[in-house]
Parts: sequence; structure tokens; C-alpha cells
Amino acid sequence: MTIPKSTAPAVRQWLYDQCTANLAPDPDNVRASLAVVFDAPGPENPDDIVAISRVRRTLKVGAMVGGGGAGWLDEDYTVEVVIDCFRGSDSGQVAYERAMTLADGVIAIVRTDLTLGGNVIMARPKGDDAEVEWDSEHGGKRACVTVEIACVTRI
Repeated sequence: MTIPKSTAPAVRQWLYDQCTANLAPDPDNVRASLAVVFDAPGPENPDDIVAISRVRRTLKVGAMVGGGGAGWLDEDYTVEVVIDCFRGSDSGQVAYERAMTLADGVIAIVRTDLTLGGNVIMARPKGDDAEVEWDSEHGGKRACVTVEIACVTRI
């Protein structure tokens, strides 16, 4: 009997590839660079970061047929995409607008292919959470938006 594995690793890779291909640096700020990363970035943090991050997964029996092989489990999970934008000014609105532009770009990527490259039965943007605060070194404002993408499939 073949036991299928989680689709979450493939979905994270697909999101990374699509964000890398479709999201662009800020045209209004030539000094701000953009990095798409898995999880937390390295020590050289650019002003704009899109991080394919946390996965929260739930498994439940989807079919009372067979012995637990392919198609037996429903896999439901959310993938968090964390967007972090820094702008060296007192205006939190500038950082927030850039972060929301990137969040809307991530949402558009999901809306363009609800199967996330054929990896899930259906995905949808579930929502986002945004906050703006002073940078830890008080050099400007930092906006952080976490986009949740809900995924449903059967393994």
C-alpha cells in the first residue's frame, strides 16, 4: 500500500516560486530591495521581505474505505506568508501601503490558480493581519502583514 505524503512542502515551494516570479521591487523607492524567502530571512535584511512561513495542518478521516491508503485522509492546512516592509521615515502609512501592495500580490497569485499548481483540491486566501510599529532601532516604521492561505486536499 502506498501512503501519500503531505502536500504542504510542495505548496510552500509553489508559493515561493510564484512570489519570486510575480512580485516586484517597489517602483516608488529604488533604494528598497525585495527578497522572497522561506521562513526568517538571513542577516542581510532588505527593506521588503516576503517570507513563506508557518504551516498549521489538520488531518481527519475522509473516507471509511480501504485500509488507510491513498484518499483516506483529508488534509486541511493554512500557510502563512509574512510580509515585512521597512521605510526609514515617520510615516507608517508608506510602509503599510507597500506591505498591503505585496499582500494583495500574494492574494492575486492564489486567486489565479486555486489548486496552487495542482497540489491541492482548493486553496483560498483566508485573511490577513497587519500592524505598523517603530523599527527596533527606531530608524523608521515597519509594517508587517501576515496573509493566511487555506488549503484543502485529500491524501
